[in-house]
Amino acid sequence: MGIFDKFTKNSSGAASVVQAPDKSAMAEMALEMIDDGVMILDNANKVQFINPAGVAMVGYSSPNEVLNAGYLSLIRLENGEGMAVPDDQNPLAAAILANECWSSKNYVLVTIQGKKTPVEITLTFSGRTNKIITLRNITKELEEEGEQTEFISTASHEMRTPVASIEGYLGLALNPATATIDDRARQYLNEAHAASQHLGRLFRDLLDVTKLDDKRMKVHMVPVEMTEEVKRIADAHTADFASKNLKYSFGTFDEVGDNRVTMDQLIYALVDVDFLKEILDNLIENAVKYTPEGGAVWINVRGDGDRALINVTDTGMGIAPDDLSHIFQKFYRVDNSQTRTIGGTGLGLYIVKQRVEAMGGRVWAESAFGEGSTFYVSLPRISPQEYERQKQVLANTAAMEGSNQMNAAAMAAAPALGQAAVIGATPPAAAPAPVASPTAAPDMSPEKLAEAKTAFQQSVASQQQP
Repeated sequence: MGIFDKFTKNSSGAASVVQAPDKSAMAEMALEMIDDGVMILDNANKVQFINPAGVAMVGYSSPNEVLNAGYLSLIRLENGEGMAVPDDQNPLAAAILANECWSSKNYVLVTIQGKKTPVEITLTFSGRTNKIITLRNITKELEEEGEQTEFISTASHEMRTPVASIEGYLGLALNPATATIDDRARQYLNEAHAASQHLGRLFRDLLDVTKLDDKRMKVHMVPVEMTEEVKRIADAHTADFASKNLKYSFGTFDEVGDNRVTMDQLIYALVDVDFLKEILDNLIENAVKYTPEGGAVWINVRGDGDRALINVTDTGMGIAPDDLSHIFQKFYRVDNSQTRTIGGTGLGLYIVKQRVEAMGGRVWAESAFGEGSTFYVSLPRISPQEYERQKQVLANTAAMEGSNQMNAAAMAAAPALGQAAVIGATPPAAAPAPVASPTAAPDMSPEKLAEAKTAFQQSVASQQQP
């Protein structure tokens, strides 16, 4: 008789109820049978339960060897670059400390024997004290994803050439200097040209996605003053705002007497400038694309504790709650009567999320359908002192690279100039220490930001009234 049999027959043939199986015994049996490792921690973050799969994944042979041990002594992680993750930078430890659920596929689990396994780690909570850590081996999944990525990358690269050729010939056909066509033919060719350009953008986005997915695109972090950099990128879209008669505002607004003035903070961070530009270009282009003519776009940077927080706010069509949780997924596009006529690849926001997370940040959106949207990008912030130090490190590195290049060139010329010229060469002097920046303005509180956002929306509404 199986444990799920509810009834049995007595000697008279009548059915009689048997005692239901113990639920805890069933749960323990299920945990012993699954391939995923499961670990339960108590209030002191000590291991109180671990299933056989979990024991094997951390490199031990018996649960008794790990019971009451600290979880950090068992779950040793490496990042995607093969570097060990220190305890004070362990994201699992940070999630446990913050009492927040967490999940990631970006780490490798290292056993006590040194065996490495890519895993998906998930942290959930049971009651007030117990934490449940799940470890899932994703080796096969990553291999399959790698094959898919390689195929997409190869196919996209190969198809870019014929698509570029088609786009070029269509451009020639539409050029009055090279071809003469009637209005109807011009209309057809314009539509074909727009479609070829859309296809070209899709292949470009696919290549960008696969490059970062398979670690071929490296992140180059440099110190920047965020307000100035974000404003420079945003101001480059002035023509896009003007094309739809959109009111564009930048900065944090504060009320001084009867006037509203811009209060720009000095916010410092380490970022990949190309990634930052790509992130903002995507968010701003979406704001323009999904905001009706005559609306407004507001972009701001502010300090939020140890984070630099960027917002891109619009008065556009907004996003329905059912779509909001999916918009950063690959190929996901909001499908309604208002968006069907708006072109897109479905990869823009996925690329934004990818780039932000590659720089150690987070991106999310707040929106209500018909009421506009705000996209937030939160990146690690550095102090003014660290900013100056990083600038000096960057300058010294550039000077050393320049010196190495000069010495290499001198060595190549040594046979003609004589070795003495090379031996006597002196490297260029190190770059002078940069001048200290002025003291940054104090952080703007979330309440102040909310007030500024409301003031922005009220200002837009008042200008739209007849």
